[in-house]
Amino acid sequence: MVFRYTFRNYSLLEHQAKQFLRDSGVLVQKGSVGNTSNLCKDIAASLRSPYIVKANVPVGGRGKGTLSSGLKGGVQFCDTPQKVENVAKQMIGYKLVTKQTQGDGVLVENLLVLEEVDILSQKYIAFVLDRQLGGSAVIYSREGGMEIEEVAAKNPESVKIEAMKNMNKAKALEIASYLGVPKDQEEQAGNDLMRLYEIFRTKDAVQLEINPWAVTPKGVYCVDAKISIDDNALYKHSEIQAFKAEAEKGHVSCESEAEKNGLNYVGLTGNIGCMVNGAGLAMATMDLIKLRGGAPANFLDLGGGANEKQIFKAFEILFSNSHLKSVLVNIFGGIVRCDLIANALVKAKDELGFPCPVVVRLQGTNADIAQKVINEAQSDRLFSELDSEKAAGMAVKLAGY
Repeated sequence: MVFRYTFRNYSLLEHQAKQFLRDSGVLVQKGSVGNTSNLCKDIAASLRSPYIVKANVPVGGRGKGTLSSGLKGGVQFCDTPQKVENVAKQMIGYKLVTKQTQGDGVLVENLLVLEEVDILSQKYIAFVLDRQLGGSAVIYSREGGMEIEEVAAKNPESVKIEAMKNMNKAKALEIASYLGVPKDQEEQAGNDLMRLYEIFRTKDAVQLEINPWAVTPKGVYCVDAKISIDDNALYKHSEIQAFKAEAEKGHVSCESEAEKNGLNYVGLTGNIGCMVNGAGLAMATMDLIKLRGGAPANFLDLGGGANEKQIFKAFEILFSNSHLKSVLVNIFGGIVRCDLIANALVKAKDELGFPCPVVVRLQGTNADIAQKVINEAQSDRLFSELDSEKAAGMAVKLAGY
């Protein structure tokens, strides 16, 4: 199940989320992370068979995803270490596409190899921040697993949502009983529910989701775990900062690179890049693109005080997207002068090159100076238009829509 928020958050990888659970005494499977097929085989050999092999990426819908190797499913079941190795060869280094990924998917750099558990039934449990309720909420269902989104759509009354200020023992046992946890496992399940809520609360999470929360002969296991942390609270949690550094080691996402440079970037699934100053104008610009049949590739807000260095960095981040078919720069110059944008644009042309046509609409402070700079740039991939609606239409047309 997917919950979307307007604020930014950091999603832990599954093994990181399960580390918090394990440290708190919550029941999870044994397992470890491997970044080579041989290491995955060795991990499997140290565990009890059969095994679950998961693409260790921060997206949902892995089980129904497809890898660029042709393998169906980002979650595989194997009964021998050799089969784990064979599956790993078809997963590591390939991209996984799910309903929640953008573009051509997310690169699988390592796998989570776990002991399989004998699942008798699958439940769903999550803690989220809910603006309508004005605080945290608990969401639970007797029908967990990969089909939870379909269950919620077809039978919404089967998914319970309640405001949650505290998870005491009585409430935890009530939820466990409602979910159909066997009587002899209710105590363990209730204790784990309280532990899960405490993790959600103390780690400043915006979402903690367990799906499935699996009833087995040996207890109720958190077979999958997703935890998203409010970015604004990361400074309080050194262990989560370390997790984030681990996940980004060797590569830097556009979002994190933008954040380091005082910019606001959110990747989307389209192919028309957007650079705008001001969140309101950025949203309106994306609407203009959509209304003309195009699809924005990103939200990129320069803010009100960007300098020329930051603006050049914004172009660098924007152009790193290999899927772009055109770019629309829509600026209403106030504190951010139009000539700063134009100078950074020309520098980007000279040092980075334009990967696709760039449409520029500049109005406001020093717009006349900026227009002169653009006119002198002499590029067959640079187009200028003073009207924002016409500029959006031009960007859509140049993208091939």
